[in-house]
Amino acid sequence: MLTFILRRLLQALPVMAGIVLVCFALLKLSGDPTRILAGERAPDYVRENIRKKWRLDEPWPKQLAFFVGGLVSGELKSYTHERPVGEMLLEGASVTLRLALGAILVAVVLGLLSGIFSAYRPRSALDYAAATGASIGISIPAFWLAMILTLIFGVKLGWFPIGSYKAGRPEYLAIPIATLGLITTALIARLSRSCLLESLSQDYVRTARAKGLSEVRALLGHAFPNALVPIVTVIGTNLAGLMTGAVLTETTCSLPGLGRVIYNAINSRDHPVILGGCLFFALVFVLVNLAVDILYGVLDPRIRHE
Repeated sequence: MLTFILRRLLQALPVMAGIVLVCFALLKLSGDPTRILAGERAPDYVRENIRKKWRLDEPWPKQLAFFVGGLVSGELKSYTHERPVGEMLLEGASVTLRLALGAILVAVVLGLLSGIFSAYRPRSALDYAAATGASIGISIPAFWLAMILTLIFGVKLGWFPIGSYKAGRPEYLAIPIATLGLITTALIARLSRSCLLESLSQDYVRTARAKGLSEVRALLGHAFPNALVPIVTVIGTNLAGLMTGAVLTETTCSLPGLGRVIYNAINSRDHPVILGGCLFFALVFVLVNLAVDILYGVLDPRIRHE
């Protein structure tokens, strides 16, 4: 197992290097950041001073080496805030991590329960209701649901605070967690139902029933463990997606998460923050995929990592 983990981490190094190269090239092709940093009407000498300060007048290979070296050492600073990029990303990631873990917990609990009940009584009223709810959940945009929940539970009922996020106050995360959790629930519920129904049609489940096991024990003891591998894959993918793609929800709910940090950096052409964010996103996907691969071997003994 240790060899497998080390091999996967080594395989991720060229992937992350390629992502940095592509992102750096796209940033350089996007335009001159000094137009925003100094302003459109700033004289040329002001822009030139900014270029020299941030080494933007040097050849691209030297700029790339400066960016990568600064990211690794933690000394690379933001153009607009002049704060270390790592510090800004970690502050945003701490909020986004709480949001992502809370949302995925809600989605896993509700999605698995919905899928289990639907598979236990297929084509029943509960099954049709769960399927309808899942279809609606997949179709609803996250920012629209966030606004509706904010209007109902934040403005009308006043159950949860709205406005600027305050650190250490989990109630500020209730509405965005519910928003992302309900949307992700729909996908997990539909996949759980499909995988469980497929497992219930297998010969080993028929054998379990023939031995006298009840439908509940056959479902939970035999079908459910064998259906978990594809479900875990989707849960891991969604967790990584929540860590890297909650920009609209964070903006709607005024959360200073990682998505808003990157969004503001893009608007101000803050290249160090954008490049650091891309590298962080790549690292998140690598680690989540590695964790999912390790879980495969735990859930299914037939899958071995040599």
